[in-house]
Amino acid sequence: MSQHALQPLLAPKSMAILTGDDSDNALLFALLNSLGKSPKSCPVYLVGVKPSRSYDFPHCASLDELNAPVDLAVLVGLYPNTSMQDIIAACGKANIHSLLMLSWTDTSTDELTEALREHNVRLLGPNSFGVCRPKQGVFAWLGLTQPLTGKLALMSQSGTVASALVDWASWQGIGFSQVVAMGSPVDVMPSQVLDYLSRDFDSQAILMYLQKIGRPTRFLSSLRATGRSKPVAVVAEHAIGADQRVLDAALSRTGAVRGRRLNDLIAAASVMTNARRVKEGSLLIIGNGAGPGELAAQRAMELGIDLLTPEGPLQQQLEQTMAGRGGIGTVTTVWASSATDLFINLAADALNNEACGAVLLTLSPTALIDIDSLYELITQLHRQQKKLVMVCLLGGGGMTKMRTRINEAGIPTFRTPETAIEGFQFLVQFQRNQLLAKQAADSHAFRFQIDVNQASKQLTKLHKRQSSSLGLDDLKDIFELFHIRLTTRRQAHHLLAAPLHIRVFQDPVFGPAIGLALEGAQQHQQAEAVALPPLNTLLAKDLIQRALPNETSYELEGLLRNLSTLVCELPEIDHLDLADVRIHDSGSLYADVSASLKDSKHLRRYEHLAIQPYPRQWVSELSLKNGEQAIVRPVLPRDSGIIADFVRNMSHETRYFRFISNIEELTPRMLSTMSHIDYDREMALLAVINREDTDLLIGTARYIDNFDDQSCEFAVVLGDEFQGLGLASYLMRQLFLVAYDKGLKIMKGIVLAENKRMIQFCKHLGFQIQRDPDDISQVIATIKLTKRLK
Repeated sequence: MSQHALQPLLAPKSMAILTGDDSDNALLFALLNSLGKSPKSCPVYLVGVKPSRSYDFPHCASLDELNAPVDLAVLVGLYPNTSMQDIIAACGKANIHSLLMLSWTDTSTDELTEALREHNVRLLGPNSFGVCRPKQGVFAWLGLTQPLTGKLALMSQSGTVASALVDWASWQGIGFSQVVAMGSPVDVMPSQVLDYLSRDFDSQAILMYLQKIGRPTRFLSSLRATGRSKPVAVVAEHAIGADQRVLDAALSRTGAVRGRRLNDLIAAASVMTNARRVKEGSLLIIGNGAGPGELAAQRAMELGIDLLTPEGPLQQQLEQTMAGRGGIGTVTTVWASSATDLFINLAADALNNEACGAVLLTLSPTALIDIDSLYELITQLHRQQKKLVMVCLLGGGGMTKMRTRINEAGIPTFRTPETAIEGFQFLVQFQRNQLLAKQAADSHAFRFQIDVNQASKQLTKLHKRQSSSLGLDDLKDIFELFHIRLTTRRQAHHLLAAPLHIRVFQDPVFGPAIGLALEGAQQHQQAEAVALPPLNTLLAKDLIQRALPNETSYELEGLLRNLSTLVCELPEIDHLDLADVRIHDSGSLYADVSASLKDSKHLRRYEHLAIQPYPRQWVSELSLKNGEQAIVRPVLPRDSGIIADFVRNMSHETRYFRFISNIEELTPRMLSTMSHIDYDREMALLAVINREDTDLLIGTARYIDNFDDQSCEFAVVLGDEFQGLGLASYLMRQLFLVAYDKGLKIMKGIVLAENKRMIQFCKHLGFQIQRDPDDISQVIATIKLTKRLK
């Protein structure tokens, strides 16, 4: 239970290569050559026809003859007289529950899925390019180059893209923790690989190349869960069918950063595992010649990056250090004949000033640069400074080796000035998106007691009229329910500088989106800013700033929040246009309204949304047996403080039973994971009481989806003072409700065998208790979620 379900597939400890019937299969030779190059390969067995070339791997005719345990079967060859169903059945019979398929098949997706489920086998592929786990010596892939060992994970739906990126990274000295070239996914989806990588300690940052994403809600949920703990960069082919701006908006809400070109992944790779947080202040470029620095400045201007022009005391300090050996400016240029230490001294002076947030050193190879001295000085500067130092070393030869050394020292290093600027832009965007990802935006229907049923009934009647377009008269009452007060009179004075255009439209991938622009400008897509509902104040501000830079309007923020609530609660809205929008001093709103509707009877609440709102429907009250009132509610990002206090105040025994570990308190990363959750894939219910005007967490129950569309794992713990008050049973029954509502069928949990009280509690709730086959010190509690449990 402690091992991730995909670990045998992505990080196998042994492999069986299913060679097929062709002893001269070129695909087989390519794979075996890759496996044979590894100095530390995991055990490999050949099963099937013996290759015509000699390889130093044990061979047997069939899986029945294997006399050693195998984690992963790799299907390379074809079996003309054997169906895929038979191959999957043979794997299951041999107790091999992971299959990597490098070949293709004409077996239908439904037939494959049925066989995989029947025999409990997980499949990566077909048409996969393979997987690599360099640390374990796993190189089951068709790439030309074996990736170096490192901290960067790569997931690509294109094998050739993966191969090219690994080849380039190896030349730069960048290593990988994991490479997954997915192919055409049938069973294991990108969201599931992401879930594995999010928990993989060796993978500290992730690069992704996507062609399809599957279910958008599940994909964004997984990406958000991953992005809260490690940097993620995404390049999506043809925007995966979505509007470009909608894709940007979706990714920004997960904390990931999108690249437009393959080269953006290269820039991201250089900074993701090394770079520090960008501090307040601007970027200063320092170079030994004007050309490379000017190229960097030009790219910075194209990307809207704020470059530092030294002024006042900083300018004086830099001029004193420069001593006439170059020029001070946005690009500070040092004469090529100057000694190496001058660049470092200038960088140190700039970084010691609050106006400077980061420095980029762009250096071309000259006879005056002492390569060994450069390395020592740059690494010393990096150790002394808390701000970001980036290095661009142009050229090959000795510069290539130096780039590798500096990069290995934890300093972002680049080959061209343009790529260096793109890497910096990635960090800036990453920090912005991390802030957006922490927002647990809400539908305000519960808070403001909006009668959603009444609005839905009115829309159903309007839809039955089969009118092609609706106007203000049709929708005015519905707008009123959502606190949007529309008027037919356009007043001369209004609060904004110019009329606006606001619209709700349907993206083919991510569903409803909200667009904001100046009236008339929406026809030019670059002028319209787009966001995905739900919105809160910070997200509404961000949308306004992107559409109307430097505009501040509390009234417009409120309008966008109310419109977001309407979109969240009324999936019947297909398109909605508010043209010539004017917000009056009285708070009323003038707009030319038009809308169209669609049928949505089959949808569960919020199912039409790509991003799930804060699930306020699960907020409840409980009277404890000691007379106190507890609020039971889903966790919020701001709850990290009360969670930390809760764990800190537990007894040693309670902490040990909950975490199966002797921890004293939660790490910042654990706190982030427990408080910043995605409600589509997991739930954490907190029981909170108020004592002396302070919120006190007294118990929590949570589950996380196992990504098999059927099961989840749970955990429950109470404060020592609050046991025996009926709280644990209530929390678990509420958790059953949430999981059942999400369509989950089974709930499981690990309990220490010595925790007799918890085992009895689980039995009382209806759980079945079994010994953990992988650890005799633990038991597994399992319950089927049914209507009866509701």
